[in-house]
Amino acid sequence: MEVLTGSGANSVHRRNRLDDMHVKLLLSFSLKPDSNCLDVGAHHGWFLNHFRRLAPAGHHIAYEPLPDQCQALVRQFPEMDIRQRALSSEEGVSRFVHVRDAPAYSGLKERPYPKQMATELITVRTERLDDHLPEGWLPAFVKIDVEGAEALVIEGGLQVLRRAKPVVAFEHGCGGGEQFGASDDDMFNLLCHDVGLRLFDMDGHGPLGLAQFKEELATGERWNWIAHE
Repeated sequence: MEVLTGSGANSVHRRNRLDDMHVKLLLSFSLKPDSNCLDVGAHHGWFLNHFRRLAPAGHHIAYEPLPDQCQALVRQFPEMDIRQRALSSEEGVSRFVHVRDAPAYSGLKERPYPKQMATELITVRTERLDDHLPEGWLPAFVKIDVEGAEALVIEGGLQVLRRAKPVVAFEHGCGGGEQFGASDDDMFNLLCHDVGLRLFDMDGHGPLGLAQFKEELATGERWNWIAHE
């Protein structure tokens, strides 16, 4: 989730609304009734609602580490595989920063917030996507929004992402992964070289090369992206 305040807040809101419109169109064109989908950082289930509507026969998996949020999703989407864990590049347990005033900002590490907010540390299980999928399950669409840890999710799921070549919608702001040791170059190389996808902005411009990706990031006006074959 992009963090801005003051005059920048309105432009962020406009950009997010436009990106939401574009991703809804993308989902409608990309998904078949039996498509499988993955939502990493499911929050309130915005994407899950669209998966249910557009791919009712698919096997959908969602990750949401916050206990209350996860239980709400289990109640709302009983037909889906909702997991109270955090995807990463390693199996284990980790501290997780729960931002009580704005749960969407919660993540594996504390980050700058638009104002002083109440936080608490909880412990969550982490797992690698490649190690916890049903036999033969392949996603047609993947959404990743995990407050800077997107590269860790991809590293832990390289095998299935290479096989499936899904459409991937992900968040990444300029330097967004640096707390986790992932540069902007690393994000580009993971998706475009290691997985074998092409990168586009939410307005459909692309495929972007590394230099173009970094130029758009540097404007501070882009943080949502699409990767696909």
